[in-house]
Amino acid sequence: MTVGGFTPAVTGLLWMSVTAACYAASYVTMRLLSDDISIYEITFLRSTIACLFLGPWMLATRPAAIRVTRWKLYWIRSVATYAAMMCTVYGIAHVAIADVTALLLASPLFTVLFAAMFLKERVGIHRWAALLAGIAGALLIIRPGFTAITLASFAGLLAAFGYGIANAGTKALTSTDHPDAVAFWMYALIVPISAVPAIWTWTTPGWNHVPLIVFLGLLTMLSQYSMARAFRAADTSVVLPAHYLQMPFAAGLAFLILAQVPSVWVWPGAAIIAASAYYSAMRERKRRGQ
Repeated sequence: MTVGGFTPAVTGLLWMSVTAACYAASYVTMRLLSDDISIYEITFLRSTIACLFLGPWMLATRPAAIRVTRWKLYWIRSVATYAAMMCTVYGIAHVAIADVTALLLASPLFTVLFAAMFLKERVGIHRWAALLAGIAGALLIIRPGFTAITLASFAGLLAAFGYGIANAGTKALTSTDHPDAVAFWMYALIVPISAVPAIWTWTTPGWNHVPLIVFLGLLTMLSQYSMARAFRAADTSVVLPAHYLQMPFAAGLAFLILAQVPSVWVWPGAAIIAASAYYSAMRERKRRGQ
């Protein structure tokens, strides 16, 4: 079976590649904004603008798709995403983007784990081993005992945990709801969640910030839009390799725009995390095929 001339696997990989590029660009954009705007306000603005991009387009093209019923899962996913977004922006504002991005690569590992847990499936020794290996890769990046340990050092790993919950919810929702609705309601529900902290720390952005804020909102919308389609087109284990592209994308952009050079430990740590996550996903796929 093909979709638009491509097989479902290739279609899923292409959509996830777009997701990775959007994530990488959004990390650099958030770093540029974090010098003048609080992380609470950044999170609120990116969600609001993402809704402003996607909402009117959905109403004009497929208004029926916006109606959904699984509200409990949508709220759980949005709360988890908000917590993960806060950790991501905090980490990006205080440590090298490549370090945070490398730790975020653990999110698919948590996604497979949470997907199994939510479905009441047994988590076998292989997935537990993959999770422990992924944590070992994260510790190689953070290197406790060798460098100063701060909340920012762990922020990427905490964000990966939250995104793991959110991605498992996305995968479940795309089986019944339209991908556009899945993308829209993610951020539509984050808007009220993030509004109070944003108002409490509000600083009116300058005109020089407006293009970056709009661009961040667009990237935010596109990342969820493309991820929902990637998960719908192919199995999680199939599209995961493209998800890892955000590491070289983010490191390259951070070097070109911010002159950030990642630590030598980031790359082997990221490789261990990525390999662990992919192994876990492949084991899950094999188990379902039995």
